[in-house]
Amino acid sequence: MRVTILGGGSEIGASCVHIQLEETSIIIDAGMRMQGEDRLPMLGMLDELGRPDAVIVTHAHADHIGALPVVHALYPDVPVYSTAPTADLMQLMMKDSYKILSEQSQLTQSLMPYTEEQMNALLQHIRVFPAKGVLEIGTVKITAYRAGHIVGAVMFSIEGHGESILVTGDLSFRGGRTIPGAKVPEDLHPDVVVMESTYGNRMHTDRNTEEKRLAENVAETVENGGFALVPAFALGRAQEVLLILQDYMEKGLIPTFPIYVDGLVTPVSRIYRNYPHYLKGPVAHRIRNNGDAFLTEGRCTAVGPNDRKAVVNGKPSCIIASSGMLTGGASAWYAKHLVTDKKNAVYLTGYQDEESPGKKLLALAEGQEDTLNIDGTTYQVTCRVDKFGLSAHADASEMTRFIEALDPTYTLLVHGDEDARTSMRDKIHPRFHPLLVENGESYPFEKRKDGKGVAGKKYKRNREQERLRKHIGSVLLYKKEGKQAYKFGLCQNVHPKIATLFCETAKGKADKVEAGRVAETLGPWGLSIDAFAQMAENVLTFSRPYLNDINWDLIPDYTLSLQEIFERLQINDEARQFAVALALQSIPDDHRHMDREGRIGYKLDKDLRFRLSNLDLPIQAIKMNPNHAMDFVRSYFADNPRFLRCGIQNNGTQSEHILLSFDFPDSISDSERKYVTQVIKNRTGWEIAISDSVRHEAFQPLLAELLEKSVDMPSVHINESLVVTKEAKPENGQTVTDHFKKMTGFDLRFAEEPGAADGQDDKAERFEAEPGQEPMENNQAIEVAKQYARNYNVKIYKTSMKQANGQPLMVLHFISPEVAVRYQDMLRNLSDETGMTVQYAKQPKQNEIIRITREQVPQAWGMKGNPSVHMDKAEVSIKVAHEPADDAFTAVCSEIKRQTGYMLAR
Repeated sequence: MRVTILGGGSEIGASCVHIQLEETSIIIDAGMRMQGEDRLPMLGMLDELGRPDAVIVTHAHADHIGALPVVHALYPDVPVYSTAPTADLMQLMMKDSYKILSEQSQLTQSLMPYTEEQMNALLQHIRVFPAKGVLEIGTVKITAYRAGHIVGAVMFSIEGHGESILVTGDLSFRGGRTIPGAKVPEDLHPDVVVMESTYGNRMHTDRNTEEKRLAENVAETVENGGFALVPAFALGRAQEVLLILQDYMEKGLIPTFPIYVDGLVTPVSRIYRNYPHYLKGPVAHRIRNNGDAFLTEGRCTAVGPNDRKAVVNGKPSCIIASSGMLTGGASAWYAKHLVTDKKNAVYLTGYQDEESPGKKLLALAEGQEDTLNIDGTTYQVTCRVDKFGLSAHADASEMTRFIEALDPTYTLLVHGDEDARTSMRDKIHPRFHPLLVENGESYPFEKRKDGKGVAGKKYKRNREQERLRKHIGSVLLYKKEGKQAYKFGLCQNVHPKIATLFCETAKGKADKVEAGRVAETLGPWGLSIDAFAQMAENVLTFSRPYLNDINWDLIPDYTLSLQEIFERLQINDEARQFAVALALQSIPDDHRHMDREGRIGYKLDKDLRFRLSNLDLPIQAIKMNPNHAMDFVRSYFADNPRFLRCGIQNNGTQSEHILLSFDFPDSISDSERKYVTQVIKNRTGWEIAISDSVRHEAFQPLLAELLEKSVDMPSVHINESLVVTKEAKPENGQTVTDHFKKMTGFDLRFAEEPGAADGQDDKAERFEAEPGQEPMENNQAIEVAKQYARNYNVKIYKTSMKQANGQPLMVLHFISPEVAVRYQDMLRNLSDETGMTVQYAKQPKQNEIIRITREQVPQAWGMKGNPSVHMDKAEVSIKVAHEPADDAFTAVCSEIKRQTGYMLAR
């Protein structure tokens, strides 16, 4: 057997394969390149290859049929076979292609590749492949199998003389909305496979997500007064887009808007309508019941060249027009008229050739260009441009599994750019001998001596390489460097010689990972790449929710693999499996073991099971990102009028936590604190603390609200949890007091109530004069107090005279009660000399403490904002940009303590 690649080898376009099987020669496809001067395959090689016995066609796209008129002109008596839908589509596609080629030839003043007579001669001689799907040419049997991709697309199995080859054409295993996916026969094991590799370097995004995104974006553009142009391949892609948009409208998921269909889309859709038995059940059902599934009356309007101006001058709408790459036809006309208006949008849904306007439009969307050249004219593009993954080709994972199922001796990769084919080759197991073929090259295959199949190189198995290749398609947990965080990656490829794996991360980036950096293999991934990205991102952002309620006591005391742990824990949910794998990396190394095959085992003793149950291990992402956590806290307290703010704090006495500030923290009961702490811990992973700082200025408006009138600022006595107002007690005074206590946690005293005159606790320390001593006159006593302050070298900010139990009471206001207690001898002597009871005020002079602190803190420390006074702790705290040396801090702290009685904290 000999396979010769005439075109479409290291490219997408001009697909043409010549196969020689003993005395029988067959050509499969003869396509055309979409761009450039050299559009045809290397048909000149046919002179030495010999006359073909038949030409067979996989499907009706131009890159597979465009050069058939030339082949037929060379060999007019050689039969050309295709499926019935392909034959009908070729009648349409060839004529439209000829029209576009004529226009481009006139524009470039170049020769046509074939004449109209040659095209018509071909179309008149196309034969339909037998309905049973088997064709015999000489001693060779050709069997057609469904290939997905578009209606009528097939792959060909060719067998004869003990040898066999499968040529896939274009493959799609998912099919889409219109047609079923490729059929994979269980008993088909060809010697050689010639397979497309269009998307050999990528995995498709989730189809449902992309359909939803397309429908919503089109609807949004139209709703905002613009036109949404969808350049679509008339054959296959346009029908998919029509079904998507109409389905979303019928389900009420997007508003109804007009859809205009132009170019080849309309006649192609009519041909689809003639082959319901080739389509998916729901589409066939709609055709049988409604006569059409694509051009719904009243919603989709078919238009032509004479209608286009009216369309773009009419109401906002969606326009679906060929061609899909803007290389000509209706879509190019619409693009010229729409791309310069920012309200409009161009939504691309398929592969874009490197030289096509569509490819340049994508470059524009990425900010690489800002103009577009169509038919020789340059346009400034201001409209929106986006691309949607509705590919009708198999992706890398699907093609890899396809080759595994076929188990060929050789695999020839065609129909892909260099990156795609190279990536596909590296993904395919070496035992299938993947080859990157080139145009103009022949590949002979020697028949085995026993006459069964072709001879192949004996594959030498390498256990380490085999182990690494098993990672392809699996989710890996790895760490690039020692102190970096773990990542999840979906393994796309392996370079065995340098023991490197190529992964796609949760953020969609490519990552090279040394095999020794892989901490765990979670197993093959069967969902979409989007689902992997979302799941991995969720777990790496906050793993705690997935680890709650796991019964680790189900794990025995002996060593188990990760998969065995999943089974014991009865965890089938992928996200929880991700989280468990991540959690197990937090256990000590001596409880983790690796065997000779590289398999990892975990031994969880009773203590580790207990700690895992309580999430008491350094598990990655067990706490939410600080900013996300605080966003949750703010959202949680959004309706709480007492909540002020939150922040991250680590004061050295407590581990890093979220500090919550309320205007009246004393109003929060112990049970409320416990509940809030648990909720925030469960939802963010963070411990919380509640600041004891009280917002003094909040008392006045609250009191005014309760008394229903304007009031002066009351006196606030933090240490006594007491607020004293100058207002007289109203009739509903007790109710007001109860409400005040509930809302603030503070007692409220009105004027003339016991203890209200001085704002002191009745049990506060007082210095009593000798019994029977006559008290001095008030002014005289105040002067004596001032003299005492001078004598003792202490500042008294205020001396007030009050009444307590009918006797005079002198209250001295120091900078703080902590300073006052240093002068108890002075207060006792003052009491004896004046004959009065003497007491110091329990309220500190906060502004003075702040002033002194600001004066004492060196500018070099870079203090941020004002110091904060904490009366309950006799502490003043600061935040600084530059940490001071310990001895400098101690000196400043000592001086502030001397002057204010308060300790300095940071």
